[in-house]
Amino acid sequence: MTPSLLAALAVLDAAFAGFRAAAGRNARIFKRAYYTRHMLLGSLFGMILVVALGGVTLLLLAGSAAPVARYAELVSVGKRMLWVFVPYAALVLSALVLYMVSDHDLRAFATVAILGPFTLLRPWLIAAGGAVGLCATADGATWILTIVACGSVILLGRLLDRRARLWL
Repeated sequence: MTPSLLAALAVLDAAFAGFRAAAGRNARIFKRAYYTRHMLLGSLFGMILVVALGGVTLLLLAGSAAPVARYAELVSVGKRMLWVFVPYAALVLSALVLYMVSDHDLRAFATVAILGPFTLLRPWLIAAGGAVGLCATADGATWILTIVACGSVILLGRLLDRRARLWL
C-alpha cells in the first residue's frame, strides 16, 4: 500500500508540474487542450520516473543480504514520509476542488492563499518528507535511495519547466 501511494503521489505531482510548466506560456484563449497535453506529458514522465526508481529499488533488494528486512525498512521510511506528503496533497487537492466549484472570490483565495504558497514550498516539503522518513533509520542504502527519489521528484518539476521554455 505505501509504495503504491508514494508512486501515485509522485505521478500526481508530475502531472501538476506539467501544468505549472505550461501555465502562462501560451497566448491561446482556449487552453484546456494545451494544459491537458502538458499534464499528460508530466504524468508520463512521472510514470517513467516511478518505474526507474522501482527498478533501482528492485536492484537494491536483489543485492541485499536480507531483502525482506530491507524492504520492511524502506516501507517504514515511506510510511513516515506519507505523514508529510498526504496532508500536503490533501490541502492542494482541496484547494483545487474549491477552485473548480466556487465563485471568483473563492477561486482567487484558493490560488493566492493555498496553491501559490504551497507551490513555492513544494521542494521544501519534499525534503522535509524525506527527512521525516529517514529520521529513524541508519541504513546507508535506504538513505541514498530516499535522497535520490526525493531529489528526482524535485528535479523532474524543474526539467518539465525547462522543457516547456525550450519547446514553445
